[in-house]
Amino acid sequence: MKYLTKVVETYRLANEKEVETFLNELKADNRFEVSKYTSTKKEVKSKGEVIDEYIRFEVTKLFNSEKEPETSIEVDYKVGGSYSESEY
Repeated sequence: MKYLTKVVETYRLANEKEVETFLNELKADNRFEVSKYTSTKKEVKSKGEVIDEYIRFEVTKLFNSEKEPETSIEVDYKVGGSYSESEY
């Protein structure tokens, strides 16, 4: 049997306020435990000028103990946003 023990996810967020809100949502989710997270401010430059800024947010979610896993986890990623599914 295969057990999912942890995943590391990386998100692009707009600002620190969005990071704080998202982190609180993650911590409130009882399907996993947030074991580690980092946020890094990034700048997009063109010809030496900053044209965009965002926050790179990385979170590690624990689902099971590696030594004694208890539950089977099914992962289902869904794509949404600007692109239709036919483009993938």
